[in-house]
Amino acid sequence: MVSSAAPVAGCAPTSGCRLGVEREAQVTSNVGQNYPYTSESEPQRMAAVTSLLTDRADLADKLKAEATPLDEQERWWVYKCPTTGCPGLLHVAGYAAERHALVTVCDGTCGKTFLR
Repeated sequence: MVSSAAPVAGCAPTSGCRLGVEREAQVTSNVGQNYPYTSESEPQRMAAVTSLLTDRADLADKLKAEATPLDEQERWWVYKCPTTGCPGLLHVAGYAAERHALVTVCDGTCGKTFLR
């Protein structure tokens, strides 16, 4: 069925917007995942990443290919893992080799790496 009604600014035709009803500001879930969850000291970060490198045989090669070494800082941000169902935290493991980002490693069940 084709509608001849004029579109409502800011509403997609299939979004269920109605004329005269004000839209609420919506934020997608991935926005909050880029904000730090907490921070950790350099020794805490190093211990977490070293433990993950020991537990995951392929992680060292992956980080060697995708990351460059970190500079010295007293504290580093820790992020929540965005993987659905994974309770892990993302620890900074290096700077991304090809992008302006941090390479992070999840200590949870997913074991993935992410750019932040």
